[in-house]
Amino acid sequence: MRAMYLANYFVAGCIAFSLLGWVASLHPIAFRAVLCLLAAIAIVWGLSWLLDFSLSKLLRISVADLQALLIAGLAMLLIGLGVLLCT
Repeated sequence: MRAMYLANYFVAGCIAFSLLGWVASLHPIAFRAVLCLLAAIAIVWGLSWLLDFSLSKLLRISVADLQALLIAGLAMLLIGLGVLLCT
């Protein structure tokens, strides 16, 4: 059951990043806004990797689960960037 929830969040994240890619293709100002948002997400993602042990204690999950979520987040980001670059 837990894998099904993770798969649902993964699909929702892919849809969200694809939507951001589509919005970025509409107007140059939207493109810059989406790039700033993606840069902020990348900074938070990088800090999550650096602080994974303390963050896992705060979220009360294991380090392996947190790293699995971070890898899934990277995959979602790459799919969204693919949509951004292909439109």
